[in-house]
Amino acid sequence: MSKNKSFRVQNGRTMFKCQACQGKRMIAVAPGVRMRSLRCAKCGELTRCIFNRRITQREQQSGTVFLATSDGRELTVDLFDISLNGVGFDLSTRDMNKIAVGRNVQFKCTWNQNLFSQVRYIVRSVKGPRVGVERRT
Repeated sequence: MSKNKSFRVQNGRTMFKCQACQGKRMIAVAPGVRMRSLRCAKCGELTRCIFNRRITQREQQSGTVFLATSDGRELTVDLFDISLNGVGFDLSTRDMNKIAVGRNVQFKCTWNQNLFSQVRYIVRSVKGPRVGVERRT
């Protein structure tokens, strides 16, 4: 059974450290790769690696939340990750044309009221179904 672990990527490389035997090795990570399973060369333990390219740490978070756009639309999205300055989520294919870079959005979470407490965000990137938003200051 594989274990999930987050690794920081700098200059296309990360230091992989096995959770079982503490063996280390430097590996190259392609630009588009967000997750990959790696097997330890020493003990054979399989680890599901989540690659973080952001300066600040992001927390893996999953669940369905509601997204309210500035023009009054309310969409259901699948939350992917949260950091201090932003949120990553996936849109359904039918809603992909309803979000654009530069739009203001707000989240409503029914299962954790304090997760998005009246904070507004601005859309910074849209790559297929994956959307990244940044907290407005």
